[in-house]
Amino acid sequence: MKPTIIEHPFHDIRLTYMSEAPLSTLEQEGIEKYVELHNQSQEYKQVIERLLTYYTSAGKTLQKCKAIFDNLQNEYILLTPMLHYLEEGGPLSENEIESIDESERVCYDTQPLLTQLHTFNHTFDAYADGLMAAEKEYSGTEQQQEKLELLFDDFNDNYFNPIIKDWKTMEIDICSLDENFDDFRGAFCDMTDMVDKLCEIRNAFLDAHIKLQNRIVELDKDIVALFAAINGESN
Repeated sequence: MKPTIIEHPFHDIRLTYMSEAPLSTLEQEGIEKYVELHNQSQEYKQVIERLLTYYTSAGKTLQKCKAIFDNLQNEYILLTPMLHYLEEGGPLSENEIESIDESERVCYDTQPLLTQLHTFNHTFDAYADGLMAAEKEYSGTEQQQEKLELLFDDFNDNYFNPIIKDWKTMEIDICSLDENFDDFRGAFCDMTDMVDKLCEIRNAFLDAHIKLQNRIVELDKDIVALFAAINGESN
């Protein structure tokens, strides 16, 4: 018998041939399909690993955005008395301002809010770009998985089973083929477990992201209302 090894990053293909005789057309095509199945599995695995790395590490970036957002919200809260005053009494005229003693005047500085808003927007935009790219890649994994499952079924139904069934006329030792394909299925199942882990981590991450996103939407409305009041704009 002649051992044959095709080294592959996903799973080594180790088969034994009965002799030096050439493979049948079915066997040759079967080997090509088997290698292609390995190639597609490796590509899919790399995508899953890349997304796992992203969604695991992106939690830290999300926490950074949340901390900056909290600072931004605090700056807004400091200015809410001014908003209340403007909504209740309206802005003072120049003459009214001049009539108030300087010791009784209160100055509301919006610059810290604007500075914090700029910092948050810069950080969040970079974070959002990364998330958008990851989500786009994730959206393609379902189609990639379906394609992989079709390749798996094609090899199993049209090559593996017929070779096993007609083993007497085959050059490939079916024991080695059966053992190797069983090992491949094990590696395939490990990858499926990795996909389940990705879904769990991504769902937890998106829950936290959505909570922050909802807070951003609400604060954005408040800040717009604040500056509209400062500028004397009506609702």
